Order: sequence, then structure tokens, then C-alpha cells
Amino acid sequence: MYVGDDPSLSPRLHRFLAEHTHRLPHTTEARIRSAAAMTVDGRDEPAPEELITAMVRFEERYGGLRYAVIGSNGMEYGLDGVPTGHRGPLGPALPGIFDGDQTWGIDVLADGRTAMGPGRWPYRIIDRSVDQRLEKHALLVAVRSWPHRTFTCSTPPEVLPVVDEERLPPPVPEATGPADLWWGDDSTAIQITLSGWPPGQDRWTVRYFARTPRRAADANPTVYAAIGHETVPAHWCALCSHDIAPGTTCPPALDTNDRHRRGRP
Repeated sequence: MYVGDDPSLSPRLHRFLAEHTHRLPHTTEARIRSAAAMTVDGRDEPAPEELITAMVRFEERYGGLRYAVIGSNGMEYGLDGVPTGHRGPLGPALPGIFDGDQTWGIDVLADGRTAMGPGRWPYRIIDRSVDQRLEKHALLVAVRSWPHRTFTCSTPPEVLPVVDEERLPPPVPEATGPADLWWGDDSTAIQITLSGWPPGQDRWTVRYFARTPRRAADANPTVYAAIGHETVPAHWCALCSHDIAPGTTCPPALDTNDRHRRGRP
């Protein structure tokens, strides 16, 4: 079943898929089963049934899906007619996603998780499922035009930030995964997302979104009290593509596209 036709999805994700995505033709099951291969030591071999099943499942649900989140390059899902996987550090994987914001490919593992290792960064799990990946993007698109403040913090490799959730809105479990933590309600949303993981350190971007600039001004004491790691104001906002002075709030965007993106988290 194509993800957009799944009635079990959250209303937020349904709105996102209907308003912000489109779907190109995808690779058929017949094509996958007739041509599926796995690259091993530089040569192609017949793909194991585990990988073929994963390819068919992924392509039927997500193949051809396209949308933008932060930059204009966009996210692209699908085998693009070339059903060739590989054996990566975490087992059989298919190169099913191109992350336009990272400008890097993402593997989909046979169990449905996603993984990547840009450049010399370690190869690691990013999303617990593609549905969770879509949920986190749907939530970010819904709140990205709200007034927001941006912070950064660091942790040891593969250690999630320690957070006192009593100081934050309710968690958003459907959007939360190994590299993204979300909390939100009708007036605020907090995102902690893994922005870099060079050897020896994980770097996290913390964003505090609020419907009003006055409420966004509450970000600093809330974030500092909630996160149990040294957290400092960021000097760059990737959402707005400009430098930011410490302690300032990025104003909501006023262009037509951003006004269209406003909505409930």
C-alpha cells in the first residue's frame, strides 16, 4: 500500500503528504524480482530473498515520493529502476533515499530502519522506520515558519541528550527516532536533531518553536533547564539560512510558501 493511502497514519502526516509531496513512477515488483542484485566485493550477485522482499515492500509504499523540507534539493525515495542493494556494516541494505538537505544517500535496511555515513562519519542508524522519517519531516514543515530559537549541544558518540521532559510539552513519539527527538502541543514544539557525528562526538541542533514571538522568548530558560548537557545558542539558523545573534528569535517567514506551511504541529 502506498504510504499516502494508509488510513493508520497520523492526521499531520496525511496533511503533509497531500499538500507537500508528489509521486513519480516507481519500480514495479516484476522488475525488482527479475533484476534484483546485491553488490558484494565490487561484483553483482543474485539478491537474497530477504533483500528482494525489502525492495518490493519499500518501493510499493514509498517509491517515487518527492518533497522538500529545508533546502530546495528535496528528499527522494525509490530504486529508480535499478534494484541493486549491497551488504553494509549492518547487513543487507538498499540505497532507497536521497537526502537533499544532507546531499547524501541513505540506506534502507532489510528491517526497515535507515542508516547513513556521510564522508568519514561513522555509519549509523538514523530512523527507526521510513514512516517515522516522514513524521519528523511533516512536523518540521508544520512548525518551521513559527518564531523559533536555535541552540546546539554535544554528547559522546551514539548517546542521546539527557532531557527533563517535565519541563517540556508532551513527547511526539511517532516523529521521534534515533537521531530526532520531538515534543509539542498547540503552542510550542521542541526538536533535538542530530546534525553531525564526526568520530568521537555527536553534535545536536535544538530548536524551540512557538506560535508567537513572546512565547518564543521563553526558549532560553526552558531549554537550559531541560537539557542535561552544555547547551549554547547557535550562530546559524539552517531553516532561515542566515546568521543569528545569541538570544534572538528568528521571525516567521512572510513569503507565500511559508504562509501556506503554517499549521498545527
